[in-house]
Amino acid sequence: MIKRCVICVLAGIILLSLASSAHAWDGQRQGFLLGFGIGPGFTSYTQTVAASDPSWGGTVSFESDRENKAGVMTDFKIGYAPENSWAIYYTSKVSWFVMKNALGDNVTIANGLGAVAACYWFQPQYPSPFVAGGVGFSTWSVPFEDPAPDSWIGPGFFAGGGYEFSRNISVEGYLSLGSPRDTESGIEVKSDTFSFMVTLNWLGY
Repeated sequence: MIKRCVICVLAGIILLSLASSAHAWDGQRQGFLLGFGIGPGFTSYTQTVAASDPSWGGTVSFESDRENKAGVMTDFKIGYAPENSWAIYYTSKVSWFVMKNALGDNVTIANGLGAVAACYWFQPQYPSPFVAGGVGFSTWSVPFEDPAPDSWIGPGFFAGGGYEFSRNISVEGYLSLGSPRDTESGIEVKSDTFSFMVTLNWLGY
């Protein structure tokens, strides 16, 4: 349900931006926006496994110790700015890091956040600080495994901001929280995640 709502909002943003293409790529933020960023980051998480216990009708659960991982962060944006000072967009922020699975093998984790977001610049032109935040869905996946299991999905949000120091170029920092989960055969698994990211970003407008 969450993913369907995000997809509908994203489709609306794209249609609106296409209808206003005359404002795009003219040096003004107003109009269509498309961006990408990359940088270092830090993710802290715990994992919980819960299962029904038929012997007494309750639930047995186990929570892991907290793990802290450094990794690479990526950030994708697409959206529309009604004015030079604010925009609404879809963002996909992913924390990439390596952890050991239950078998002791190293696997690459993609801890993602897909969100509908809003951004406000304090100045209509660069240089300008800005703030941003959004809500959506978080994911936990191992995309490079073969076969790759289904992604865990849950709620998530982020908040932060940055500074556009040159046209189209900014430094951004964000905090994000997520709780992706999955249930199979009556067993629920969940990761409660906290990530901090600092990225160098290009935003086309």
